[in-house]
Amino acid sequence: MRVVSFSVPTWFPSYESYGEPAGPQTPDEVLPADAHSAEALLTEQESAVFLCLATGASNKELAVELQLSVSTVKFHVVNIRAKLGGISRLQACLLAALAREDTRRTEDERLSGGGAAAARL
Repeated sequence: MRVVSFSVPTWFPSYESYGEPAGPQTPDEVLPADAHSAEALLTEQESAVFLCLATGASNKELAVELQLSVSTVKFHVVNIRAKLGGISRLQACLLAALAREDTRRTEDERLSGGGAAAARL
């Protein structure tokens, strides 16, 4: 089984930090873009469900798209939310959208030959 790693940005609020400040309070406290508070290890199927969450689709719509049962999708969504720190489904959708954007950007750089790989040559 392949496991996919996904990092949650430190500025992203979670229920674990309820009662504490959700992120930087002043411009002086801005964290670097690559700073992460937690890293979630998602299975390959959880990762597929996670990335599809970015569309905002219902469990039934996700099940049709991924050719899974609705109960399997629900199971994966619950696990994803727990692995990402007990966040809400909406927060998971937002993180999925960020992850899809990062995946797209990385893929574009790889196809164009740009990025760090081109700098090393």
